[in-house]
Amino acid sequence: MRRRAGSVLAVASLFLGALAATPDAHAQPAAAAAPRAEDGALSVWTAEVTAAQVPLLLRAGIDGHELGERITGDKAVPVEVHLTAGQAQELKDRGVRLTEKRLPKGVLEHTQAAGDGVFRPYSGKNGLQQEIRDTGRAHPGLTKVVSLGKTTRGQDILAMKVSRNAAKSPDGSRPAVLYMSNQHAREWITPEMTRRLMHHYLDRYGKDERITRIVDSTELWFVLSANPDGYDYTFQSPGTRLWRKNLRDNNGDGKITPGDGVDLNRNFPYKWGYDNEGSSPRPASETYRGPSPASEPETRALDAFEKRHGFRYAVNYHSAAELILYGVGWQVATPTPDDVLYRALAGTPDKPAIPGYRPQVSSELYTTNGEADGHAGNVNGTMMFTPEMSTCQTASKADPNDRWNPADCRSSFTFPDDEKLIQQEFAKNIPFALSVAETAVRGDRPVSAVGLDAPDFTPHAFTTSYARGGRQAVAVTARKSVRDKHLNFRIDGGRTHTAELKAWDGGDRYGGEDNIRFDQYRATVEGARPGARVTVWFTGRTGEGKATASEPFTYTVAATPRADTLVIADEGGKTPARDAAVYTRALADNGRKALVWDVATQGAPPALGVLGHFDTVLWYSGAARPDGATLLAVRDFVNEGGKLIAAGTRAGGTVRVGDADTDDFGQYYLGAADRTSFAKATRFTGAGELTGTTAALGTGGSPLALAGAYVPISDELPPDAFPQFRSAAAGEYGSAVTQSDDSRVRARAAAAVTTRDTVLLGFGLEHVSDPRERAGLAGAALRAIGG
Repeated sequence: MRRRAGSVLAVASLFLGALAATPDAHAQPAAAAAPRAEDGALSVWTAEVTAAQVPLLLRAGIDGHELGERITGDKAVPVEVHLTAGQAQELKDRGVRLTEKRLPKGVLEHTQAAGDGVFRPYSGKNGLQQEIRDTGRAHPGLTKVVSLGKTTRGQDILAMKVSRNAAKSPDGSRPAVLYMSNQHAREWITPEMTRRLMHHYLDRYGKDERITRIVDSTELWFVLSANPDGYDYTFQSPGTRLWRKNLRDNNGDGKITPGDGVDLNRNFPYKWGYDNEGSSPRPASETYRGPSPASEPETRALDAFEKRHGFRYAVNYHSAAELILYGVGWQVATPTPDDVLYRALAGTPDKPAIPGYRPQVSSELYTTNGEADGHAGNVNGTMMFTPEMSTCQTASKADPNDRWNPADCRSSFTFPDDEKLIQQEFAKNIPFALSVAETAVRGDRPVSAVGLDAPDFTPHAFTTSYARGGRQAVAVTARKSVRDKHLNFRIDGGRTHTAELKAWDGGDRYGGEDNIRFDQYRATVEGARPGARVTVWFTGRTGEGKATASEPFTYTVAATPRADTLVIADEGGKTPARDAAVYTRALADNGRKALVWDVATQGAPPALGVLGHFDTVLWYSGAARPDGATLLAVRDFVNEGGKLIAAGTRAGGTVRVGDADTDDFGQYYLGAADRTSFAKATRFTGAGELTGTTAALGTGGSPLALAGAYVPISDELPPDAFPQFRSAAAGEYGSAVTQSDDSRVRARAAAAVTTRDTVLLGFGLEHVSDPRERAGLAGAALRAIGG
């Protein structure tokens, strides 16, 4: 990619160990028999879960976006999940409270009888497939019907092109937009959204000036169902209504059961199988990613379709979470340069482009991988949005006087079969859909439904630099079409200096090519001495030749001593750090000169202004939960090759980042999964990269309470299948871990974990009373990472 960058209880690790990918997870045989727990029909359940139990649901294959708002804290929150009775029992056995949702007798019959018959299958008489063909024949001058390819069961996946002289004009001769729906079979409202949008354009052409202009200037493509087999299956009986996947017969027994099918929105090659939370290796899971990337004909057909037509933008309709998703899905809280443009079109939480939906980066709350949006952006150069449409409950509340009662909703996906409610849901989506089509013509200049713009330049501002007279890198997210892009700066109000901006080549880990319309650019400020104030701004010329410039920002070059290591003191609260000297002394005993950055008094350290001037950072958090903003800065530092030592009883656990409590950094950068707490740790004994070290823990003769311990992520995601997460245990306490039920059970958990670039200690050096042992431990950690 060409751009910048609460603890899980031990019960989770015991359960998840059984769910973790085996070494051949990326090549699972299609004929593998599904476990008994996966037999039987899917039912709707209400799960009462705490934040610590969420990983149980994710690794059991529940789609995190369908859980609604992020679950935080120790208070149990009700969420809807879809499970077989056997799967539900597995979760119950691990302490998750589950209640099957049973509607009062006669409710299903009543709601079906009250329906208007709007929803219908894809195949068969009067199905969506027939409607596509009939509509094409009715509008020969504006339409062209093609087959993308075949489904698992041999059905044509039809697409309709709507454009002036559609059949005669070569495909690709105008900017192309894709509207797609129904990757997930049970989401009935989405084909209806795309079907109505198709007719909205056709019926108003020549009558509505805006619609006519869009149709004349673009190619609009409509895929009403990207999963025709699965969609038809949901009409088979009430027992199949909530089917999500396609109809791959995973075990080859000639029957379709919950152990079958592949989640088509986890089967795309980009980041396929990145981990087992954003997708699942288990065939019975709702998010089963398939036996290999693009294993499914539906996936291959859509990928080839995107490649043939070079869509500038796409809208991929789903339900039912009431969101507008965009950007990175595979890693929490990771912006892309194109987010400037995505955000202008999707809107903000206070000003959403679709009323009632929350716009957000796809991974703001939960992760996905192998999904359509990431693949479209990174592989096929298409900027794709995913609106998650309204729930049954929300739609049923829309009119208190109608026949639909939210309590009668079997599931959030069973949108009422009511023409009025369906039309209302469609109508509120129209402005966003049209704005995307109009933006396709302009490329990188948004036509926002909520009046937002995408500025030419968005500086990555900071206020403090540790350059000390050396070179200071500065960065800006800028429109790629802007020419003659330059950095401009003044030192202490002096003359203006300029330097050419160059596209950043990315870091070690973030990966991707999702810099379609915008990119991150960098240049270097030179000559600013300690104490100087530097004002920075960026300039260029638009495609029309007009001068354009960013807002300026100013930073101060700190007058600091020379040092080779930075200590980030992150003790929690607002009072100045108490234990920083313990760390600087241990580093000094190893010949290191260290500076201290105190999060309590200075805030999060800027990655470019401060962290980028060090090869090694020691980040300690004492007994507090690490700071989320600091985590993101440190992640950017490691992404650019920085070496990190993290220490603290809660380091490597969950961290609050924005609205999310996430342990992604602990898992995928520090190599530590499933943090547990040791009740009384008395001594640390190094192993692996820390062999030969030892340290007595505690103060005043009392052992250290609740030290952190971890399962190395490579124990759950084996290195031969997940080499990017290679990690190893590097020490132990030799004490019993406290489980969630307060029983004292010896568990296999490490007191320290190492990766190529990081060392994680489940305690702080302030918990080691002997200065010699502190120095020995710090020295071993530095050698382990070559820091």
